[in-house]
Amino acid sequence: MQDLFDECNESESVSFLNIDVILTFESYNSNGNSQEYFELLIPISETEVSAIDFFNTNFFPQIVDICKIAKRRVEDLSKISTASNWNIFEETTNLDSLTKLGHSCKWFFGNGRNDLDSWELELIAKYNFGIDVDMSWIGNPNLTQKYFEHLNQKYLLALNSSK
Repeated sequence: MQDLFDECNESESVSFLNIDVILTFESYNSNGNSQEYFELLIPISETEVSAIDFFNTNFFPQIVDICKIAKRRVEDLSKISTASNWNIFEETTNLDSLTKLGHSCKWFFGNGRNDLDSWELELIAKYNFGIDVDMSWIGNPNLTQKYFEHLNQKYLLALNSSK
């Protein structure tokens, strides 16, 4: 019986994509941080259809779960940044990784942005990423200054309330 188990395990080699993730939020947590840092280890199947489908199926649902665990609202999420050894995906699946496809492996969210791509808009519609974040200041120097002044005030309030 043990030999059969060993043979099954040998025939199914599993590769994992280790992804470093930074989530950036509009608000601050109890420690006064607007970002959450963590690593995800996601199994990769040889039968993946595409890098985009892989992320839609395996990565973004975990982002929702991480937000719940970190007591963060997905509606307050303004950016997802990732880093990984993307060639593991390519070697396992014989498909192009997101970087090979020209993607920055960063996703932006928020209201008032006119620079979001269709994938980001899909993620907003599906998960409510960033729907409470006002990003209308992007590209306008006057509004950018006001935004950062407001953000600084929010930071100081969060810092003072945590004491």
